Amino acid sequence: PPVPGLMELRQAICKKVERDNNLSYDPSQIVVSNGAKQTIYNICQVMLNPGDEVIIFAPYWVSYEAIVKLAGGVPVILTAGVDTDFKVAASDLAEAITDKTKFVLFSSPSNPTGSLYTQSELKAIADVLEKEGHVFVVSDEIYEHIVFSGKHYSIAENNNIKDRTIVVNGMSKGFAMTGWRLGYMA
Repeated sequence: PPVPGLMELRQAICKKVERDNNLSYDPSQIVVSNGAKQTIYNICQVMLNPGDEVIIFAPYWVSYEAIVKLAGGVPVILTAGVDTDFKVAASDLAEAITDKTKFVLFSSPSNPTGSLYTQSELKAIADVLEKEGHVFVVSDEIYEHIVFSGKHYSIAENNNIKDRTIVVNGMSKGFAMTGWRLGYMA
């Protein structure tokens, strides 16, 4: 198939993200991969130069740090504890950003904690990042359909940073297709 994926599939993904996430994309903005992990790896390999920093919200999925290092990046871990429901505060993010920060990487709902960023928490993060024009966001939303209380929101719903947000998702978790290895980025 074409490198970014079959056109019919990319069109279907556009319909899905509009229906489920209230996000509008053109098929040219969708890239299909063999899983969300592969997508994150591809992003790091393309975007990172040696020494670029990636702020990772912790607790985090085990492969994030290794993928960043493999691409020559420097992981900057921001750890949140039980007192904040394992969610990093926007103020902590603001303090961690440097001239070397290339992007922020996090998942919501979170793997491994299940914590879910609220719409207002994501807006606060977006407001911090709006002022940092050199910083992108990689939002791993693979668990969007596995929510037991609350509602999943995408940080890309914040128009002030949508053009610097890469949404990562796939079919393996929400559609119980773990062996199929089908992921994408928007």
